[in-house]
Amino acid sequence: MNLNIIEINNSVKKYGKTKVLDVNHFCFLHHHTYLLIGANGAGKSTLLKLIIGLIKPSSGVIDLNVSKLAYVPERFTFPENIKVYDFLDKLCKVKTKEKMEDKINYLLDWWKIDRNKKISNLSKGMKQKLLIMQAIILEVDLYIFDEPLNGLDIDAQNDFLNVLKHLKKLGKTIIVCTHYDKYYEGFFDHFVYFDGGKIIEVKSH
Repeated sequence: MNLNIIEINNSVKKYGKTKVLDVNHFCFLHHHTYLLIGANGAGKSTLLKLIIGLIKPSSGVIDLNVSKLAYVPERFTFPENIKVYDFLDKLCKVKTKEKMEDKINYLLDWWKIDRNKKISNLSKGMKQKLLIMQAIILEVDLYIFDEPLNGLDIDAQNDFLNVLKHLKKLGKTIIVCTHYDKYYEGFFDHFVYFDGGKIIEVKSH
């Protein structure tokens, strides 16, 4: 098996004449955890969008050696007039043929979200929980989270960190993008620092 779950070579992203990302070479390894750190506009989210194929590089190659992944974007527009359970149920039916009712109900109980509540009536924090939930409800090899703690209270932040610990025990590859690295102390194998669209430093533990 290829040890690299993601391999990036000479990947550049430009908008007009502005270069927002320029990564010469970097590899993400199977079964490792990565924290991408940098200020807003440093290039972290752009790299994630390139990895999952939401946008295309202006030049260079990104090889993704995995068939299924889960993604939590920094921003997401929910369908407002659908109930919470129906939203998750429809997503699961698109992604898998397995019956997921028990797991959906378990996660809704754990995150304390009313299954019959319309998404339009959820708070920002509840919507963030739902966004995380749609990513972790199915088992995949690669989990990517872009600023997942946004809008979460302390209890929910701790719940999310417990989710990460569980996924790590299962040997999943995890990538989290943040500019609040203090919340994740002692968890990640690799800390990848971004500035000006470039990876400027990598610390591994």
